[in-house]
Order: sequence, then C-alpha cells, then structure tokens
Amino acid sequence: MNVMPAPSSQNQWYLARDGQQYGPLTDPELAKFVELGHLQPTDLLWREGFSEWRPALAVFPPQGTGAAGRKEANAKPGGAPLPTPLAAERALGAAPAPAEGDDDLEGGRRRFGGRFLKILLFVALVLAAIWFAWTWRADLGKVIGSLGTGSPASVLAATDRVGIEVPPLRGFGPDAAQMDANLQATPLWRILKREFPEWYAERLKEVVALTQQNKDDASIAQQMGRALVSLRRQQTDNALSASLPNLKRIASTFYDNIAELRKQGTDACFAFISQGEASPLIVALLQGSPHTARLQTQLVSVFEAIADGRKVPRVYPKPRKTDYETLATALTGLGWSQADMQLFSDERELARAAPDKICQLVHDWFAAQLGLKDADVQLRLLVDSLRPVVAG
Repeated sequence: MNVMPAPSSQNQWYLARDGQQYGPLTDPELAKFVELGHLQPTDLLWREGFSEWRPALAVFPPQGTGAAGRKEANAKPGGAPLPTPLAAERALGAAPAPAEGDDDLEGGRRRFGGRFLKILLFVALVLAAIWFAWTWRADLGKVIGSLGTGSPASVLAATDRVGIEVPPLRGFGPDAAQMDANLQATPLWRILKREFPEWYAERLKEVVALTQQNKDDASIAQQMGRALVSLRRQQTDNALSASLPNLKRIASTFYDNIAELRKQGTDACFAFISQGEASPLIVALLQGSPHTARLQTQLVSVFEAIADGRKVPRVYPKPRKTDYETLATALTGLGWSQADMQLFSDERELARAAPDKICQLVHDWFAAQLGLKDADVQLRLLVDSLRPVVAG
C-alpha cells in the first residue's frame, strides 16, 4: 500500500473499520486505545513492515486469553514493548505523573477531581449543542432536507455544486488566462487543477497549441476527453482505495447516467459504457445538453474518489463466493435468467452481445449492487465492479 509513515522512532499505525481508515496513531495512542477496550472483532491494523492488513485482535489479543495473550497484547510486532496504560495516559496528556510522596488518598482525590471536571465539560458541551441546534434549527432543517434530494448535484459537496450544469468541454481558446477562468467555472476542472496542477497546466498549453493549429472546438474537446480518460485510468488504484461513500457515489452516478442515456437511445448508453468521455457522442453531450450536469457529476465523483484514495489509501478484501450468490439472487429478482448470468460472466461473449442487451445488463448489475442491504457485501462487490468503470 502507499502509506508513507511520518519520520519517527515510533511505529505509525493505521486502523480500518467499516470501510473507513484512521491514523496514523503512535504507539502510545494505540496502547491507550487497546487498553480502553475499543478494538472491535472486525477491526484491521497495518503498520510499516506488515505485508497486508491484519485482524486487530490477532495483533493484540484480548487480555482474557491467558498469559501468552497478555504478553502479546503488551508487545508491538516489532518486538519493543508498548507503553503501559499509565505511560500512555501521560504521553497523551491524559494524566500527570504523580509526584514523589503522594499517598493513595491524594491520588484518589486527583482522580476524582479529574473525573468531575470531565463530567462538567461533557454537560457544558451537551448544553451548548442543544442551544446551537435550537438557535439554528431553521438552517439545520434546510441542510438536512437538502441531503435527501435526488438531483445530480446532490451527491457533491456544496462547494462543488457550483457550475455543475456548465459544460466542462467548452470554453477553450488561445488565451490561457481566459481559458483558465472559463474552466474554473466548472467543478470538474476545479478538482483537476487542485489535485493535478501540473497535468492541468499541460492541458492549457496543449489547447493553446491546438488553437494555433486552427483546430475547431469539437476536435479540442475530443482531445481533452481522451486526456481525461487517460488520467482516470492511471489513477484507478487510487480511486478504488477511496471510502465506501465515495465508491457508492461513483456507482450511483454511473447507474444514473446509464438509466437516463437509455431513454435517449441505445447509441448514447453504449457509447457511455464502452468509451466514456473518449466517445465523440459523450463529448458532444458534455459540451452542452440536458445530460451535461449528470455526466459531469459522474466525472467529478471519480476524481473526488481519486483524491480521497491518494490521501488515505485503503485496502479492501476481495469478494467472496457467498457475495456473488447474494448478488445472483438480487439479479434474479430483476428478471435475469441463467443465460444472462453466463453471458455477463463471459467477457468475450458479452463483447459480441447487442448494444441494447449490454446496456440492460450493466444497468441491472449496478442496480442490484446498490440495492444490497449488507454494507460489507456491497463494499466487496463494488470495489470489484468499479474497476472496469474507472479503468475502462
């Protein structure tokens, strides 16, 4: 994995839980976490030197597993002992070291005083939260309500909704500064400039050169579409290392586009599945059409996932046989026959299938996965299914 530990004499630990990754944690911080009993049976741990994620309870067995387990629980895999609970508290600033000569009564008073202050702080925070929620209840209601909308822009952060309907493959020209201003009016090019500044600068130079060669807007847009495809292919592993919400966002926006493009016609749907933004038809739709906002939302979801995966890489387990059995049951509920199952699992046969059949099968494939109730099953299947979406 691509986690680079910070320069330190201590280990840098990472914890994975429910598709989310946390860290880095220092040895003292992890010792405190373990000592407080916060590890869960499904947690995974990783540090430099591990070839893969390991079950947390295998690295730090529960205290009740006997003398050998207790010895392992207080030792880091590198061999050096983890700090004791008291040392961990001092390292985290949770408890001062007792002065020499303090008796048990004085120590008890300090502990009671510390607990009392924590209770007061907790009560103050609760009261402050209640006051804030009551004071701003109208605005909070609007925010919560907006989370339930189904428009293409609703899957993006508020700052990334601005310009979602502005065509992202238009506004090119010979003036780099003006072109930059035009492109930055769209969420797609904002994230590309932020995450890949050198790549973005090269695209501006490329467009200027193309305009000097008297290339028309359609040709320039096609060239930029191919550049987008090339970039997302290079970043496939980063996209598939993103959090579950980001992965679901890619899947849901991909599914939404297939559903809407099927209404326009098989050609548009098949072009989107087979070529993406490298297709002249999809490029034309991204230059201004009723599909612009939805198509741009899908592209932004991919590059948002790439940005997330670059910052916090995650390693997900492969799908299990039972996962595919669960998916097969869902697909049967959508009307799939055994022949459909065999066709979709045979890459060569699927490539020879009629475009309308491919559109229908891919549509159902993602509809079934997005409808799964088990988040773990859904995660394992989505990571596997989204690879051809991002890398295709």
